[in-house]
Amino acid sequence: MRKFAKISAVLAAMVLALAFVGCKDDDDDDDPSVITTWYCTEEDDGSVVTETVYFYDDSTFKVVESSEGVNITFATGTYTGDTTKDGNVVITIKKVVKGMLEDSESLELVDVPSEYASEFIWKATISGNTMTTADGDGELSAWLKK
Repeated sequence: MRKFAKISAVLAAMVLALAFVGCKDDDDDDDPSVITTWYCTEEDDGSVVTETVYFYDDSTFKVVESSEGVNITFATGTYTGDTTKDGNVVITIKKVVKGMLEDSESLELVDVPSEYASEFIWKATISGNTMTTADGDGELSAWLKK
């Protein structure tokens, strides 16, 4: 009977050990996923600059400016609308590089002051693989879908 108790104890320990090892990590990845990416390229002072907008599944976005191998997060914020199909999207920039707000070379992302908020709302129209945006000043830009 003692031999049976020892065997039972060893089997129980093995079952418990396997139960802990067999459990997978159930934590979901909380990072948002990119659902669409749009880009535009322009020449600025002799160098080619590409701006890329990444739209995420949590209704946030970021704009990354790339030139000569340097990538800078230029702006972040929220959007409303569906960036995966034709229609209208409203893009609200919440943070922008400090140099956009003042005469500065600073690339630090700062909150858009409330007095400038209306200037940092873009209205976008998506048609096929083209997105046209109009910023708060009415300046138009054309973006292509990646």
